[in-house]
Amino acid sequence: MAKKGVVDYIRNMLQRGYNLQLIRSELLRNNYTEQEINTAIQEVYNPTVRHEIHFGATALIVIAIVALAGLGAAYFLLFANSGNEKLLDVNLEPVKTTVSPGQEIVFVKELANQGSSKRYDVKITQQIVDRSGNMLTEKSETRAIENFGSTQTRILIPSDAKQGDYTLKVIVSYDKKEASATLPVKVISQSTTKKETCFDGIKNQNEENIDCGGICKACAADVTIADCNDYNKCTNDKVQNGKCAYEDIKPCCGNSVCEENEDCPGDCNKGLTEYTSQNLAEIKEIAKNEPEKAMQECGKIEVPKLRDTCVSNVGEAQKDESYCTKIKDPQIRDLCYQSIAQEKNDAKLCEKITTDSRKDTCYTNYFLANKDYSVCGKITNKGMRDSCESLKMLNEMQQNSEVAAQP
Repeated sequence: MAKKGVVDYIRNMLQRGYNLQLIRSELLRNNYTEQEINTAIQEVYNPTVRHEIHFGATALIVIAIVALAGLGAAYFLLFANSGNEKLLDVNLEPVKTTVSPGQEIVFVKELANQGSSKRYDVKITQQIVDRSGNMLTEKSETRAIENFGSTQTRILIPSDAKQGDYTLKVIVSYDKKEASATLPVKVISQSTTKKETCFDGIKNQNEENIDCGGICKACAADVTIADCNDYNKCTNDKVQNGKCAYEDIKPCCGNSVCEENEDCPGDCNKGLTEYTSQNLAEIKEIAKNEPEKAMQECGKIEVPKLRDTCVSNVGEAQKDESYCTKIKDPQIRDLCYQSIAQEKNDAKLCEKITTDSRKDTCYTNYFLANKDYSVCGKITNKGMRDSCESLKMLNEMQQNSEVAAQP
């Protein structure tokens, strides 16, 4: 005959959406036998008619404790551990996504850790595909995520790319999961046709050889470096095998092209200079002892979201929520309050969070860390609130049992 407490427990957990295999594992962990479990499962799905048995008060208390203990164990397996579950949100913001072949698209990539409180590594795959899904180019990288990170990224469009509409796909892989986001990309024709010259390194026009003869200077066996001056400060003029050769200087200020590792106000927008996670981590380290100096460093960052992330790091290092009020971006401000609430074990800071899902996470982290279930009623998500109330009930019963056991 199936045990009523086990049958009730299985029915309860199935109604909450847990699968049968997980329920079976929890019962085995709580020392129930395979036969007891199978008999109870059979009863749940094929109930038999039997006479009602009235249990005494003591038996009912024992069954309730067993059922709640099982519920608590299942909660910790299925939900409490999700406090460390890795949940990631990715967002893309365009900077320059309409380009010609041979140029770079530029975008800002934002990664927000909304689950685990610990730093973990993710693989980021960035692809540009056409409308048929054919890949034009791909770039991969690995990054460590803690709370919120925002970086500027560049991807070179191949010089033989066809004009048309493409899609940038960013796929973040972590813990056998994926988060993704997309941006439209447009490849257009060169705004001007490259003009044929006597210094372009190509035999064209009516030249007898590369850049000599015809309308260019005469071809000579002994060409000097003076003969090869193309008056272009972005090339290295050379003589190779008796001929002029020109090597591009990269990066080069003044060529109206924003190149990798270039910091030229005329060619690039300095406000979008990339601040890597390492830069922000260094400022956060400074903030532990010199918060004013750290804030000065944050003020030098011209990208708004990167600057807000920097200020959030200072607040977390100082465990001071007043820094959160200086943050303009609402998502980063919420994450600032959430991090400091966890650092200080202060549930009152959760109330300052504007987004319900982040506020619920803040309260959940609090009651799991402190076993303080007074915040259960403030949680808006029903599943999370029910779990909080179940743990609260189990905690109260355990306390009552301990009191009753005292001589």
